Amino acid sequence: MGMVLALAACGRAPETPSSDAEAAVPAPAAYTAPSAPATAASGTPTAGPARLDGYGPVALGSTLEEVRAAWKEPLQGEVADDYCHALRPEGAQAEDVIFMIEGKRLVRYDVRNDRTVAPGGGKVGMSLGQLQTLYPDRGDLTPHKYDAQGHNLRVRPAAEGGALINFEINGDGNVTAWRVGKTPQVDYVEGCS
Repeated sequence: MGMVLALAACGRAPETPSSDAEAAVPAPAAYTAPSAPATAASGTPTAGPARLDGYGPVALGSTLEEVRAAWKEPLQGEVADDYCHALRPEGAQAEDVIFMIEGKRLVRYDVRNDRTVAPGGGKVGMSLGQLQTLYPDRGDLTPHKYDAQGHNLRVRPAAEGGALINFEINGDGNVTAWRVGKTPQVDYVEGCS
């Protein structure tokens, strides 16, 4: 009888943790930039540095000094005044992200590579259909300002006052870039031009 019970226990499906148990798991203490994006066994990208409230160790709304201190590595670009300026990491992460600083605060970040996954799972190279599956009922499709065949998918925040994601989609229907920020900066088509 004991052997039957032991064998039966092996066939049980794992229990799903309650929301209370998930809430009790502490958040990681600090962000460490990965050298390459992690992928799950299915080949889908896992969580990375991109968040709706910031990127890696920096938060949207941070002052210029807070951004530089949190990033800990040199950032290329000067911020001489309160106008719009772009900062880019040096070294291995130079092509990963561009930080938009306006009023000497982080107001947006841009990604133009397929290594970094947007909050919610979108990324460069995905099709419009794939994005619409990931962000149902929250995406507004608008024409692209410079590409007559292209579009932008502007994903509204799940909570009022949160940041938006804007995916740029080319005439072939694929994502070429995306950005996270609050209005009006997330809607600046030319960035800091």
